[in-house]
Amino acid sequence: MEITNSFEILISLIKACQDKPEEPNVRGPNGYDSTLGGAHYLLGQCVRNLWTREGHRCVSKKAHDLWERLEVGKPIFDYWYQKPVYYRNTEPVHVKGYVGAKSTPDWEEDLRFTKKGDYFRFRQVFHIEHIVPIGIILKELLELDISKDKDEVYGELNSILDKIYVCYMTKEEDRCLNKVAKSNRSDDYSEVVKTDYLKAGIEISEWDK
Repeated sequence: MEITNSFEILISLIKACQDKPEEPNVRGPNGYDSTLGGAHYLLGQCVRNLWTREGHRCVSKKAHDLWERLEVGKPIFDYWYQKPVYYRNTEPVHVKGYVGAKSTPDWEEDLRFTKKGDYFRFRQVFHIEHIVPIGIILKELLELDISKDKDEVYGELNSILDKIYVCYMTKEEDRCLNKVAKSNRSDDYSEVVKTDYLKAGIEISEWDK
């Protein structure tokens, strides 16, 4: 059985956006009313849900230090958004929790293990940030000439997707980074780390292998 081709899904959405940018929809086959609306939104969601490539994930020093002191016992890279974080630290660790897009903490607490099942949701305290903003990736994808030979399109598509890098950081660091304009970011992750991250006081601790 042939596997579902993720590149072809992305190309279909790119084509829909390019064909009719004012109303980007994926049309159904002739004779069938099965149009998918919001192709631009769907393309963005697909890019956000791409598995991050090996060596393309890092963690900030502040997030790494907090994670170690919480004694979770598993790598931070194994966690995402709503996943519960079961902490095991016996010494109090001060944690700031955020809800939604609030710029200030919703709660602050000195956490320590008291009973089995103590946890908080990953996204309350930590954040997975796209170093090269998704908006830049989408812009480059929408500029692809998909009329070229398939192998050439695949190669160019792959080069754009290879620019996707993420940083695991604290929510507090993310709020500081939000004060640094993302619209002028480079599409080179290393340049972003040396400029925008430095301005926000974010240092990288380590990269995944």
